[in-house]
Amino acid sequence: MISLLIRKVSLKKRIYSGYIVTGIVAFVIALLSYGSLSTLVGDFHSVVTFSRYVEEIMSFSAHMSEMQRQALIYIYSGHNAAGDRVGEIYVGMLEGIGRIQSKEKSDTIDSIKETEKYLHAYYNTFQEVRTQRKLQQRLVRREFRKHATKAQLLIEERIAALQGNDIDRTLQYYRMLNFLLQIEKNAYRYFDSLDGSFVHAATERIQETREVIDILSKQPQGNQRRLAEIASVLTCYESSFLEAVQRTRGYLYLVNVVMSAQVYETIYQAKRLSSMIAGRSEYIQERMLENITTIFHFLLFSAISLLLFIGFFSFFISRSITVPLNRLTQTFRRLASGSSEAEIPEYVLRDELGELTIAAGSFKQRNIALEESRKELKRSNEELEQFVYTVSHDLKSPIVTSMGFIGIIRKLASQGKYEQAVAKLDRVASANERMSQLIRDLLELSRVGRMDMAKKLLDLNKLLSNFAESQTIRLRSSGFSLLIASDLPVIYANESRTLQVFENILSNTLKYAHNEEGGMLEIHAAGDEDWWYIFCKDNGPGIPLEYHEKIFGLFYRLMQMPKEPASGWLWSKRS
Repeated sequence: MISLLIRKVSLKKRIYSGYIVTGIVAFVIALLSYGSLSTLVGDFHSVVTFSRYVEEIMSFSAHMSEMQRQALIYIYSGHNAAGDRVGEIYVGMLEGIGRIQSKEKSDTIDSIKETEKYLHAYYNTFQEVRTQRKLQQRLVRREFRKHATKAQLLIEERIAALQGNDIDRTLQYYRMLNFLLQIEKNAYRYFDSLDGSFVHAATERIQETREVIDILSKQPQGNQRRLAEIASVLTCYESSFLEAVQRTRGYLYLVNVVMSAQVYETIYQAKRLSSMIAGRSEYIQERMLENITTIFHFLLFSAISLLLFIGFFSFFISRSITVPLNRLTQTFRRLASGSSEAEIPEYVLRDELGELTIAAGSFKQRNIALEESRKELKRSNEELEQFVYTVSHDLKSPIVTSMGFIGIIRKLASQGKYEQAVAKLDRVASANERMSQLIRDLLELSRVGRMDMAKKLLDLNKLLSNFAESQTIRLRSSGFSLLIASDLPVIYANESRTLQVFENILSNTLKYAHNEEGGMLEIHAAGDEDWWYIFCKDNGPGIPLEYHEKIFGLFYRLMQMPKEPASGWLWSKRS
């Protein structure tokens, strides 16, 4: 990593990259914090919304109790304001149920519908009770009062008609009038308190009034017609009273039985819904706490990781600066002492360190020029010339080919032979591709042995089986046989490099291993406790022992071999 920075990145860029990376890390931390806090804010808003929703559900029982209280106030006192308040609470609860249904999921929707059903039933029953009470009030205020007044007037007329002449009968009429007033008093007390004892008392007074009428009817000169009229009015009076009582008992049944049951069911469903929502609320709270914990750990881990990254990056940056400086310092010390073998750091970038490296190289070259012999200098120059000549020759050939065909294309184009000119473009492209391939080979060769390669476990049996299958046409057309042993090992290597090695070996075999019996390449393996050795054997002419090391030199060829770029063996050795 440090050597890569030294080779590829200039000093200023490394320093600037440190600032940039620090800024990026700070931005990433801020971005992560913003994202995490946004998540927490979203969860908090969800919790607040759900809490309001839970409060609305939890308030069902309170609203239902208040509606029942207002209904009872209306039933026992007859206040219309209480009845209207029941309607207001009912409408408010329906609106709340509507809001809940628009947000709720399927797991509680059944309870909500049940609550709504019982709420509708309760309100409809209350409306029926209200109607019954209005009829009862109309019966009491009109029919009951009318009959009571008529009976009272008839009795008072009889008292006035007697004019005190018959004290005994006058007292009986006054007694009857007193009973009538007691009946009315007990009736109104019953309608006010709904206490059944007042009904019993009123019934007894009615019976006692009838007994007085019977007593008066048996007396001479009792005015039977008037007494019969009073008895008839008393009967109507009793019927009106009992009908009013019956109506009262009817709506009391609705109140005490039907409405109470509906209230109970509504409250039960509301409590059931509340318990379900409470469970979900606990789940949401636990999930939010879990999210908070997760986000906290994530931010903590991210911060630590980023800080460690900054630390390692800073370390690499600082080491990429101090290491070459220390090396250059040691190099200059040795060069200053006159040494010609001081190691010059490989630093090719033209920055401050690059300039120092160039200066150190110049210094070393001067020392070498003073110490080396003329023969060594000449040999080095010859090798350099050979290398430059070989490379320039191999690069020049595609260029010459391209320029030749470009001239032909121009000539054909000037003659209007465009189709023939276009057809020649393939030859130009082919020449350029050869030149490009040669450059890529040189670049690839320069990287081999220096770059890190991704390695993995490779089953050579499977790898070479696929390789042989891919080379079938090539082998068949050349009349070669590829024999692969079946007991090859599993090795740890880079797959593409390994395939390239075998492809280079096969290419050399196809080029040079000519035999009358047909070419053949065998691949075997042998191993000991520490190493596996992969060896190849063909039936070609072979390479003399004295050339075994030379063939791995760049562009080296045996004299009998074709004039082609010869970097394959060096590539294979470095791989």
